[in-house]
Parts: sequence; C-alpha cells; structure tokens
Amino acid sequence: MAAVLLDGLDLVVLGLGGLVVPPARCRVLAARARNRGATLVVAGEWANPTLRLDSRVTGYRGLGSGRGRLRSVCLDVRVSAKAGQTRHGHMDLCAQAGRTEWLPRETVGRATEVTALREAVS
Repeated sequence: MAAVLLDGLDLVVLGLGGLVVPPARCRVLAARARNRGATLVVAGEWANPTLRLDSRVTGYRGLGSGRGRLRSVCLDVRVSAKAGQTRHGHMDLCAQAGRTEWLPRETVGRATEVTALREAVS
C-alpha cells in the first residue's frame, strides 16, 4: 500500500503498529520514495533510516494541584542521521493562537512567566 501511495503523494506517513518490515522491503520503499521525490515518514522500527527522530515525554505544564488545563507536553528529543552527529534537545509541544507549535523548552518557560506576570498585573 505504501508503494502505491508514494506514486501519487509527496508525503506518506506509515504507521507500522508494531509490525516489522523486512530490510529488503525497507530498501525498496526508500528507493521508490527517492525516485518519486517523495518523503516517507515511518512511525516504528525501520532498517537503516536516513533520519531517526526519537522522543520521550518528560512532563507536562499547566496543571496545578491536580487540576487545571494542560498547556504543553515536555519532550526530550534525539535526532540521528546517517551523515552527521546525533543531536539532543528539549522541546515543548504547545497550543499557541489556535495551532500547535514546537518551542525550545527555555522559550516556553519564559513565555509562561511573561503570561503569568501579565495576568498578575491585569
């Protein structure tokens, strides 16, 4: 199915749901994506990926004393590529102006402090 989608779409997101794709099939699909100028994003284990993005939830912001509204999810992120060094970072996934944004953790902390200060002054 992914091979057919790669023929007609520029971006294909494939969720494996715990299934294992044989390395030979991974190579075939990667080559097809390359030849079509498409991007294949796989959620799951994949043999020899060009880029691997791993994340782990490390916390939440916005809940106070067991109640409140969840404002962001804190993530530790690791990115590794075939060519280049592995990089680590800390990101927060936040709702901003009706859409979802990825922000460096330091920026989110400062934004929260500024918002709290504005609310206190009002």
